Amino acid sequence: MIFPSSSRSEKNSFISQWFTHPLWSMVAAFGCYFCVYGFRKPFTAGLYEEQFWFGIPWKSVLISSQIAGYMLSKCGGIFFVSSIAWSKRIQAIVLSVFIAELALLGFGLAPRPWSILFLVINGLPLGMIFGYIQGFLEGKKNTELFIASLGASFILADGVSKSVGKFLLNTGVSETWMPCTAGLLFSLPFLFFVWMLQQIPKPTKEDMADRSERTPMSSLDRNRIIKSLGPGILGISLLYLFASLLRGIRSDFAPEIWEYLGFQSIPSLFTQTEIWVTVGILMINGSLVFIKNNVRAFFLSMGIIMLGFILLIISGTLGLHYLNPFWLIVLTGFGIYLPYLTITTSIFERMLAISKHKANIGFLMYIVDSTGYVGYNLLLLCSGFIFPQWNLAHLFFEWIILLGIAGIGISLSCVFYFTKKLIQ
Repeated sequence: MIFPSSSRSEKNSFISQWFTHPLWSMVAAFGCYFCVYGFRKPFTAGLYEEQFWFGIPWKSVLISSQIAGYMLSKCGGIFFVSSIAWSKRIQAIVLSVFIAELALLGFGLAPRPWSILFLVINGLPLGMIFGYIQGFLEGKKNTELFIASLGASFILADGVSKSVGKFLLNTGVSETWMPCTAGLLFSLPFLFFVWMLQQIPKPTKEDMADRSERTPMSSLDRNRIIKSLGPGILGISLLYLFASLLRGIRSDFAPEIWEYLGFQSIPSLFTQTEIWVTVGILMINGSLVFIKNNVRAFFLSMGIIMLGFILLIISGTLGLHYLNPFWLIVLTGFGIYLPYLTITTSIFERMLAISKHKANIGFLMYIVDSTGYVGYNLLLLCSGFIFPQWNLAHLFFEWIILLGIAGIGISLSCVFYFTKKLIQ
């Protein structure tokens, strides 16, 4: 059927309104990164029991291998993600996931220990994708809502992807072939959400006036913002490191933590706890979009970070004795993801809006992300030597107290620093 020109114009206008609606960007970002986790996390549902390599548990070696790829990716992303053009992001996302799935195929085919090389290759491209997607969302009046949706996606996806992995194991798929099989299950929905992502429009002039323009960065731009705000960025990097260490253990060793608490891990359990955390975090971080004053929003975000570390202290001191294990895991999730995602969602977004530096979130995010992954990988590699008789779950509940206290102290230092630096 051939539409008259006026009808065609009205139809195109109707479609374009959907593309510019905030819900479109939220669903596109959430769905795309949710599916990306299907190429990354399902293998952690395996236990790999009684398998060691040079005295290190084989599961720790596998996780560390993938994290090594992620770590290298985050370090490279400081430069690459911060400088990539808008028009190249979709191509980069699709290519990254294709390489990651090929690596999982290699993981299934390769004998041990060579299979660990394919997990390194798997982590390399996947570590860039968060920054690519974030580039479509930053610098807009609804950015906190968009990035909260993006961040909430990997909280839920973390649980769902392990549930999928556990389900495949229960149906007879081997631990070596389960990751590749899970990736195939996520492939078609991933491509659909990539198409949705491609329709998101660039920031408007009104957005740029309110939040500052976000452009690809040169080496000179990167040096300027580090010289200007370096101590504050370092403090936020430490907060992100603490949250990353605890998030990594809680995520990658979830079956072991559940067993420590007296529960036999079942597929649905991983997802059920993360649904509560996802909804809560999305509501808290997404609500920051209603605060138009950038300075007020920035310091409220610092308060939310401190609240997260307070919840961690409560989890470690009281939770084991007074909370049902299910709600204890939910509470630790809130305590970890409040600082982790508030930095991702609001801290850097509002910092750039206040300071007006020629910069983008990708650069700052990949500084803190690389710090987090380097720290977590060192923990995995060295823990077997530092704690030869370690019980990871027991250490987890001890560390949330120590890192919670340290996090509150560093958060207060950051507040004092940025009060002097950003309020003039």
